Amino acid sequence: MSDQEVTYSTLRFLQSPSESQNRLRPGGPQRPDKTEEKESSVPWHGIVVTLGILCLLLLMTITVLGIKIFQYIQEKHQQEEILRNLSQKYDVIQSDNYLKKQLLTKKTSECDRLNETLQQIKRSDLLLTEKKGCNQEKKSSESLPNTGKLKEVSWWCWGVNCYYFTAETKTWMGCNQTCQSHDSSLLKIDDAEELNLLQPQACQNSYWIGLSFSQMENRWKWIDNGIPSRLNLTIMNYHFWKSECAFLTSTRIETINCSKTYNCICKKRIDCFNKR
Repeated sequence: MSDQEVTYSTLRFLQSPSESQNRLRPGGPQRPDKTEEKESSVPWHGIVVTLGILCLLLLMTITVLGIKIFQYIQEKHQQEEILRNLSQKYDVIQSDNYLKKQLLTKKTSECDRLNETLQQIKRSDLLLTEKKGCNQEKKSSESLPNTGKLKEVSWWCWGVNCYYFTAETKTWMGCNQTCQSHDSSLLKIDDAEELNLLQPQACQNSYWIGLSFSQMENRWKWIDNGIPSRLNLTIMNYHFWKSECAFLTSTRIETINCSKTYNCICKKRIDCFNKR
């Protein structure tokens, strides 16, 4: 082999400044191009803004919910307080009503005892009156018809009242006139006690009393038309289309046509005899 001369040549390519700098800094980071940096930073900015708005809305929602929950808890507490106050008032009212019922029961019991005591006093007075001779007989005069003569009439007295039981039978109107002639009136029975006193005196007879049915007023009325009697009679509930009058027997009080004839019972106070 002949000796030949070997020639070496070195090729150098022109590079950009940035590549030259990168090559000069083999260990340093490669800086992106400004255009690429700008293009890559725009989407992340929109995402951050959106997330910020969402976080703000979420914060506002949580705040509103917190306020509502606080208001609800406060209203619930107020309602519970009102309910507790109403419950306490109800308990007080119930207790007050119970005490009033107890007081009413006590007063009713006391009233019953007082009534019983009063009845006992009345019975004692009647017995005392009888012992003192108040069950006595009074005399009066009756003019005999068509003769002008006077007939002595016996009155049976008990307590402050005197009664005349006629032997003759007359109509209700006739009995009323007879009683008026003796400065008295047909019998008005004031209470059950007086009724129980007079019924045994009736024996087997029936006697007109001063109770009649008024067609004009459509009601029963006593002869004096004054203070109502305390006697509770079933016949007071009856209504008639014609005149009806009441009569007394030894067992009951009944009604019949006023034109019937029965005996009469006249009544007047014992102090009326002293005025004659």
